[in-house]
Amino acid sequence: MSTNSATGRPTPVTVSFILWLVTVVLGIIRGVLGFIGAGSSPQVQAQAEGQGAAIGAAVTIGAVFAIIIALVQLFIVFKMRDGRNWARIVLLVLAILQVLGIAAAFNIVGTIGVIVVIVAAVLMFLPSSNAYFRKR
Repeated sequence: MSTNSATGRPTPVTVSFILWLVTVVLGIIRGVLGFIGAGSSPQVQAQAEGQGAAIGAAVTIGAVFAIIIALVQLFIVFKMRDGRNWARIVLLVLAILQVLGIAAAFNIVGTIGVIVVIVAAVLMFLPSSNAYFRKR
């Protein structure tokens, strides 16, 4: 495998980094679609009459929570790119949890997300990647 001469980072680690960034973006899209889908269900619309402020607050809290999770995940992804083994392990655990939650991925965004996260996780553990993380 090739290595970026400027950073010393193997290509699989760089590709994994990019795929993890895609995963974060897909997670944000999934969250937005979930909020839109939840708000359009007949049960929510029926409950919304007279409870508009409470539902608006819940959606806002959910959006803030999704943004915080995305920022934490971005922090971990950048640490993995920099060769931190603990970040690689955390991302592996996140990948396993996402694959185990595959039942919730029966939409195109979720399916793509699971495929991307599997490839990203495998790339982090190729022999050239292992050598990179051992050096750090």
